[in-house]
Amino acid sequence: MNSPPLIYCVVRKKWVDRTPEEEVRQNTIKYLNTVCGAPFHLMVCEYPVGHLNYRADLVVHDREGKPLLLAEFKAPTVPIDNNVVEQIRRYNAVVMATYLLAGNGTVTLFWKLNQNSGRYEPLDNIPSYEELLKQHRP
Repeated sequence: MNSPPLIYCVVRKKWVDRTPEEEVRQNTIKYLNTVCGAPFHLMVCEYPVGHLNYRADLVVHDREGKPLLLAEFKAPTVPIDNNVVEQIRRYNAVVMATYLLAGNGTVTLFWKLNQNSGRYEPLDNIPSYEELLKQHRP
């Protein structure tokens, strides 16, 4: 019997099926931790999105446990298009994170929710976790 190849999820602390989307998620988790300084213990994979019966791919929390960053991942063959952007915005209408990230391993888009205008403003890069906290809504 052939079982699918596995990849270790440092957030869930278990082996999961290695899919193209999961590889993108794990690479982004490692980037957020090693480059941006986001602690693994403040990350949640497969985050329940309220009554919608959906799950966000990743949510990074602030130190008080409030959602800071909501991320959605796709396989490299799936474009980050308006459908993906609308999906993450629908999820965030419930989650209420300050930052959104959508990535497919080739393209990564990052936005900050402007609390005054209610608009998502694109950012050129992902700031450090400490910078995200400083700009986070109260």
